[in-house]
Amino acid sequence: MRCWLARTAERPTDAYASAPLRDTHGGGAGWLAAWRQAHKPARGAAMALAGAFDPDGEPAWASLLLLPRDARVRFDDTAVQRARQRILAEDAFDVVSTLVHDASTFAGSLVAARGDGGAARVCDDPFAVVERPEIVQVGPGLLAAHTALPAPTIERYGSSHPWPGGRFT
Repeated sequence: MRCWLARTAERPTDAYASAPLRDTHGGGAGWLAAWRQAHKPARGAAMALAGAFDPDGEPAWASLLLLPRDARVRFDDTAVQRARQRILAEDAFDVVSTLVHDASTFAGSLVAARGDGGAARVCDDPFAVVERPEIVQVGPGLLAAHTALPAPTIERYGSSHPWPGGRFT
C-alpha cells in the first residue's frame, strides 16, 4: 500500500493521519495529511515513507520541502545525494522522508525533530541545498516517533519507494 503526503487548507476527513501546521510566528499554515491507499488522494500529493506517520504522533518542528510538479529534480542529482549522505552521517532528526512522484523524481522532503533544540535542528535541513524549505510546527496526530535509517542505497531499480525505506521489495 502506498503512502501519500499532501498539504491541505482544511483538515481532510479521509486521511490516515493529519495535523495542523503553524508557521514560525505561531500563525495557522494549513494541514499536513498522510493517506495509506493505492491512488493519489489529493492534488499535490506525493508518495512518502509510510513509517514516518502515526495518528498518535507527538508534535514536532519540521522542515517541509514541497517542490512543484514541474521541478523535475532527479534522485541522482548531486544535491539530493549530498543531503542523503548528511542525513545518514549526522542522524540528527526524529523523522525523515523524501517525497516522490515517480521512480526517479525527487518531489521534496520532510525532516522533523522534537525536544530541546528541535527548531534549530530542522533549520539545518540537509535538503535545503536543493531548495529552501519551509520551517513549520506540526501539531499532534501525524509524525511517528522515529524513522529508522537504512544503510545507503541506490534507487535505479525499484526506486519508486520513498527513502529511507529499509529495503526494496
